[in-house]
Amino acid sequence: MPKLHPFLPCLVVLGARINPEGRPGRIARMRVEHALTIWREAGATGFLVLTGGCSREGVPISEARAMADYALARAEEHGGRELRERLKNCLLLEESSLTTWDSACHTLPLLLDLEIAAVGLISDALHLRRAHFLFRRHYRHHPISLHPLPVPGVIRHYWRHRRFLWLTRMILRETGAWVKFLVRIARDRQR
Repeated sequence: MPKLHPFLPCLVVLGARINPEGRPGRIARMRVEHALTIWREAGATGFLVLTGGCSREGVPISEARAMADYALARAEEHGGRELRERLKNCLLLEESSLTTWDSACHTLPLLLDLEIAAVGLISDALHLRRAHFLFRRHYRHHPISLHPLPVPGVIRHYWRHRRFLWLTRMILRETGAWVKFLVRIARDRQR
């Protein structure tokens, strides 16, 4: 089994929107870049689980596949064919998730099959709080420890480039997702 470093044999990179051409959007690229940096610094070993299904109407490629293609291209740019092949052997795709909760549900059996006890969870800081909460909630009865690894500079990037509308949309989306989740919990408790 590949090793990422002494306590993290695996990174789970959460999916993000892809563009109409089937390429990762800015957030997805930033997540993949962060994962690749950690992976390379740890000796280019360990599993990278990329999550995300076909979330965009009319685009036949999954978020996970689009991020994998991007990651492989970046690995070849930075380290040649050898690094690309090494990464290819470490990539695992979870292509059925449409939500963060789905990602938690669909990655758990994969990690249990691989007997992985610790996972680095990668997303942007806005999303990672909720993602970490959802993964912890779903993994609570299993011996897998989660370590959040936020992508640095996402909010700063949007602020610096005066992309206030996008930043507002990201914040509203996360707020709405929290509200939806909390309502679901309250409804489940009433049953």
